[in-house]
Amino acid sequence: MEERQKTNVVAVFCIAFLLLGFVQNLAAQKIWEVRKGCIRAQGNLAPGYLFSQKYFAAYVTGDMELFLDDRAAFTGAVWVSFSTKPKNKEGLTDNHSLFAGMDYHFLKPKRFDPYVGITPGVALVRAAYNNKEGVLTKSKFSAAPLISLAVGCNYYVGSFFHFFVKVQGVAGQTFGNAPSPSRLDELKMTAGLGWNIRAWKPKKTDEWKQRK
Repeated sequence: MEERQKTNVVAVFCIAFLLLGFVQNLAAQKIWEVRKGCIRAQGNLAPGYLFSQKYFAAYVTGDMELFLDDRAAFTGAVWVSFSTKPKNKEGLTDNHSLFAGMDYHFLKPKRFDPYVGITPGVALVRAAYNNKEGVLTKSKFSAAPLISLAVGCNYYVGSFFHFFVKVQGVAGQTFGNAPSPSRLDELKMTAGLGWNIRAWKPKKTDEWKQRK
């Protein structure tokens, strides 16, 4: 028993030592001093809660930002659904979407980077419904306009990688051939590890300018 306790203590100290080294290494990594001309991107699996169906949908998603200056960035995202409802029930069977808009970053370039964004978009959706004979039928694919507001935060590990978390509220409605329209209101959530590249070299004048 005592030997096992000693082993556990040694393991805890080793883990603590490794974590300390990892944190110190992060602090030593360089980050962008000027955001203009940089691209931030990521892709992963992500959930979304569909309010009308009271169901957590699953997506493959990818998004990017192109910084136009230290505050403003053009952003775009793609969401491809692969699970939107329980089997053999009415509701959305496909809910793919494409977004494009602008993000605003509050702080000057440093490791923590909170932001908000407005991103209108379009969805390609299909729904399942019971026809007059009571048979579950799928509607045709149809396009639907969307509007969304996103809130997120990045933590830059260095000039090439960052951790991110984002929550996006989406509102919209289908206009397909189903007997009744379906609301597309949803809360999308994504987090993970992303990467950064520089699209062009900034000029000396492209530095953080404090708001007057």
